[in-house]
Amino acid sequence: MMDLKINYRPARAVDADQVHRLMTAVADEEGALTASADELSPEDIRGRIRNATNRRNRIFYVATDDERVIGMVTLESRPFRAQDHVRYLSVAVDPHYRRRGIARELMRIALEWAHDVDKVQKIETQVRSINEPGITLLKKHHFHMEGTLVRHTQLSNGKQIDDLILARFVDNSSASTES
Repeated sequence: MMDLKINYRPARAVDADQVHRLMTAVADEEGALTASADELSPEDIRGRIRNATNRRNRIFYVATDDERVIGMVTLESRPFRAQDHVRYLSVAVDPHYRRRGIARELMRIALEWAHDVDKVQKIETQVRSINEPGITLLKKHHFHMEGTLVRHTQLSNGKQIDDLILARFVDNSSASTES
């Protein structure tokens, strides 16, 4: 991995198997994803990619090294009109490619896209409390803590860990609460 030539591009349906491989590798890390490796399928991922490419209100980008998918970022919406202004962030990088700025670049792409889409006003994500690098990355991109889901994820050894909810407003302003 001396000469990395990393490319960033929208995901294509044909990437689903490689994205599945990436997510399986990440899911194998204790507590990294909510889903276990056996709960992920290429068909579900292919559907998420198609949803992102067929609609202008969500994205699914991948990072590739010589056409091998090594990272991904999504900003997806929920089906509820009341939350149409919110996008849900997911970021994953192959464990062998970490600490090379890939997640940082994927975040930059996602945030730039969000700034260009008028209806997107807020980005939320959920991260394991034991994922210190992920929390650090989010805080560097101006995400703030919104809440803690106590003992929300159970690891294979039975230990329960907290999940953190972090968010940022696209205009990077502080949250305001109007009564």
